[in-house]
Amino acid sequence: MTVEALGAVNLSSLAHQAYTLLEEKLVTLQLEPGSMVSEGDLIAMTNIGRTPVREAIQRLAHQDLFKVMPRKGLLVSPVSRFDMLNILETRKPLERLVVYRASLNARDEQRSGLSAIARNMSISHERFEEFLRLDHELDVLLDACAGNPFTAAALAPLRSHSRRFWYFYRAQIQLSDAIVAHGQMARLVARRDYNGAQKASDAIMAVLERLVAGTDRIG
Repeated sequence: MTVEALGAVNLSSLAHQAYTLLEEKLVTLQLEPGSMVSEGDLIAMTNIGRTPVREAIQRLAHQDLFKVMPRKGLLVSPVSRFDMLNILETRKPLERLVVYRASLNARDEQRSGLSAIARNMSISHERFEEFLRLDHELDVLLDACAGNPFTAAALAPLRSHSRRFWYFYRAQIQLSDAIVAHGQMARLVARRDYNGAQKASDAIMAVLERLVAGTDRIG
């Protein structure tokens, strides 16, 4: 591999690292919805250079997690109840497709991993951060089982917005309902029960739909 090619690979890796760090800060509200930040702020926050951070910003702006305000900086997108209704409408059929394909395609070691996540979900109780960590692990594993990178790419920003919504309204969440629905879906995919897994996926979306319906901010 040439020096130029190695440099491009390294830059791409740093851009992905910057994206991962900033996405987490957005989702967990460390970057407060509705606040203004600068490119320099994000460079300092990630300790990564300007070019990869700029690439990460462009990706996050494309996903509507940042809004670029010319000559002003970057607006951290507000959490919007109306947007979440549209996100869930789009996300629901894509998640059904993922669990269908995952149920059919999961290898033995992947099915064991799904069962392990379901067990860990069952003992996560009301530990919110633990629940969301397992939720993310489940998404990553389901995408790997399904083997469709285009669906995974389409779902990634929808899941980020959904997790950010969880965080924003965490005080209003009946977490036990979400834990039961996620664990059941993981177990059903592991058993190759794609009909049951799709119903469980719908149940997860229903938990979010009820949360959206119960929020008092129209946004």
